[in-house]
Amino acid sequence: MEKLSLNHSLFYLYLRFATLLLLLFVSVSSGYAKKPSETFSQIKQGMFIQDVTEIMGAPSKIEKVERYIFSDFGQVVVIDKKINDIRITGKISENHPLARGQNDITGPVNKLRYLRIGNAKEEIQTIAGKPDTIIYGEDHVYERGRYIVESENNIVTGLYQREETGLARLDWVKLNFSPGALLIMNITIAFIMFGVALGIRPESFKLVIKEPKSLILGIFSQFLALPALTFLLIYFIQPTPSVALGMILVAACPGGNVSNFMSSVAKGNMALSISLTAFATIVAVFMTPVNFAFWGKLYSETSNMVIPIRIDFFEILRTVMLLLGLPVVLGIGFSRKFPKVTEKIIEPVKKISMVIFLIFVFMALMGNWEFFKSYIHLIIFIVLAHNGLALLTGFSIGSLGRVPRADRRSLTIETGIQNSGLGLVLIFNPRLFDGLGGMAFIAAWWGIWHIISGLIMAYFWSKKPLPKEELETVEVKSER
Repeated sequence: MEKLSLNHSLFYLYLRFATLLLLLFVSVSSGYAKKPSETFSQIKQGMFIQDVTEIMGAPSKIEKVERYIFSDFGQVVVIDKKINDIRITGKISENHPLARGQNDITGPVNKLRYLRIGNAKEEIQTIAGKPDTIIYGEDHVYERGRYIVESENNIVTGLYQREETGLARLDWVKLNFSPGALLIMNITIAFIMFGVALGIRPESFKLVIKEPKSLILGIFSQFLALPALTFLLIYFIQPTPSVALGMILVAACPGGNVSNFMSSVAKGNMALSISLTAFATIVAVFMTPVNFAFWGKLYSETSNMVIPIRIDFFEILRTVMLLLGLPVVLGIGFSRKFPKVTEKIIEPVKKISMVIFLIFVFMALMGNWEFFKSYIHLIIFIVLAHNGLALLTGFSIGSLGRVPRADRRSLTIETGIQNSGLGLVLIFNPRLFDGLGGMAFIAAWWGIWHIISGLIMAYFWSKKPLPKEELETVEVKSER
């Protein structure tokens, strides 16, 4: 058995490093969010813009804008025919039903909260109704968007101090993803799952049925421990609603399709890795919607959610059935009907699907490059800590279960490599989250980072030989 040492375990070092970075990020961002502007309070409506510049200095940028004014609720700011900002009047009490995305309240509902940054301006009237007036002017932006001086004809017409900065802005962002691109992504994910299913054979389950301990621990680690610990991590770091729900959704997804390759490089138990992938893929058809609905609703009912986020269990189940269940059934059926053809195409299909997926994620990020540049530095630390937690969860459960080292390596990789592509498809589903910014950023960056961290972990273990007797046992099991 590998010696568990806090000072020598790569996992504990990784988690401690990620936690320190995350704590640094939280403390710095909190301090920045609370930093007062001594000069902003001196600005008054009716001032000339030249006087504002003398008091506050040159703005970081000046933007030509259209303001769609809703007198009772706030305004929507449009730049280049797209919504650039949503400024809601007043502060919503944490106890107010509106704060938790509910609609059953007395009086008119502030429909501006249904809009998203990135929507076309034509959607303003469709979603929020006709504005009282439209004004053409300028925004003079200070302190990375925290303080905004609104002007018209070089005269100050309004002042806006942003309550939400940093991660909170992602709650209002809708990433650009056309219906055609979403269709291609659906096909890509279905193709990936079909490729995974080609490797699912009855023989894969024989060994673990005889020795089920490691398999049971793996399923427990993926579908019970990781979502629960993710929920605790969320309460520890307190991210914004869309980011938190993105973390919950990723944790609810099954293992990624490259986990078997990484287990092989890491000298793990390949029979266990293949079996876990097979079981997790099948179980996820039901467990992914259940986990997300349970933990997501538990979070949303206890958090201050100004924006409406709908968690529809049956819509998630339907989507997962189409993208996961159907391709898996077809893949298993194809491999049994055409075993010789399957042997020839299984590896090329896996490689092609992985390359297509990575290209697709890259193109999605490039299509939202401005958002990516503005917010990716905030997401990196969260994904780093979350992925570290996932790897540590699998490693710890394997260690506590006293399984062989090769099994422990496979448990770690299977828990830490998540199918974030499935998460992205759910996030961009217009019936569910419609490209909600924080969720999409978490899933997209996880899709890139977990491959990097998994390969690092696999390479590290490839240099750590197993005891001769355990290596022989693993080789025999993998050949069966």
